Amino acid sequence: MFKYEKGQIINWRNNLVFDVTDSKDLEGQPVGIKKNTNGKNQQWKIVYLDETDIDDKIATKGLNKEFGFHINRPFYLVSELPFNRVAEMHSNANIWLRRYRKNVKQQQFWFDERTNTIKNNHYRTYCLEIQSNGKSNNIKAGTGCISRWW
Repeated sequence: MFKYEKGQIINWRNNLVFDVTDSKDLEGQPVGIKKNTNGKNQQWKIVYLDETDIDDKIATKGLNKEFGFHINRPFYLVSELPFNRVAEMHSNANIWLRRYRKNVKQQQFWFDERTNTIKNNHYRTYCLEIQSNGKSNNIKAGTGCISRWW
């Protein structure tokens, strides 16, 4: 499970945070998880879309205070590095930094309250998880939702 707190995306199990690899603000730079150093490469802003285009059967709800995300409301993960690139899911597996592109669903995420996971707006059945049952520094998308462990 990931939570958003004080500008960081934090894994509940091990307190590792979303991290732009090598602090390089480059197009296509991988996003992984690392020990918290409070660097700019680990700071993120959540920017919500004005209107939700998630399945009409799923109601958009308020803020989940435990996890720090609005429920079922699409958002962008915007890096606090100088170019303010966004996290983008690539080929339904890895997360990279990319320049913002309007209406690109691979750049849009949402918090699913039923599973307490972050999902991608393009690969809707996938949730963000840490590879190798949490033993890796790589974030990827998968159907197992193994990021949910405590």
